[in-house]
Amino acid sequence: MNRLYEELKINSALEPQELASTLATGKYFNMKEFRTALAILNVGNITAGGSVALQIMEAKTERAGSAQALTSRVATIAANVKVKSLTVTCASGVVDDTLVITVDGIAYTFTGKAATDTAAQEFKADGDDTADAAAIVACVNVTLAGKVWAENTLGVVTLIAEDGYYIEAIAETGAFTTFATLAAIAYVWVDGHDLTDLYSFIACKVTTASNTGICGAVLIRGKSRKAITQKMGANYPA
Repeated sequence: MNRLYEELKINSALEPQELASTLATGKYFNMKEFRTALAILNVGNITAGGSVALQIMEAKTERAGSAQALTSRVATIAANVKVKSLTVTCASGVVDDTLVITVDGIAYTFTGKAATDTAAQEFKADGDDTADAAAIVACVNVTLAGKVWAENTLGVVTLIAEDGYYIEAIAETGAFTTFATLAAIAYVWVDGHDLTDLYSFIACKVTTASNTGICGAVLIRGKSRKAITQKMGANYPA
């Protein structure tokens, strides 16, 4: 049985970089000997209202000859929607402020009260940002145990989705928090038949909008007609 690295060709499609409301296209790779490809986007730091899109480009040569977009092959991540991690910055919370976190199709509402009651999903909200954040963390770690982990650093709550989950959405009432995405992923699948005739090279284009994000992409090509050899700086087994 072949190991995965003997069946899939792995390449860095776009080196991790900061993209401030702009775009970048990585190197083009030849699909001639491959039938499928999977492009994976890894992004951090999407501010509220921002987005990051991953799109497949095609070209006739490795130097982007006659390059054009595969318009149907695009995936867009919106800030704080279906993300792996985000921050909630507390600012002068008061009683009856609410925080709604949606995970696994269920919206969980946490409400500010005079005292914390984790079983009732109530956190103490008295305007002390660090204390409010600690109370939110206590509630989240009880209600969403095994799905989302929360931690507090000086009034900033970090939510981290556990393996097999993501944070589908987050909302508030009372304007007592600011949200920002820390980590999210997206992918685009390509079949060799998707490419235009005479276009056999593909690349990953990443575009950020209303946002400055750290973005990187990996391209995995599969179903090769020939044996695959990885060209890596280091690997195990050697």
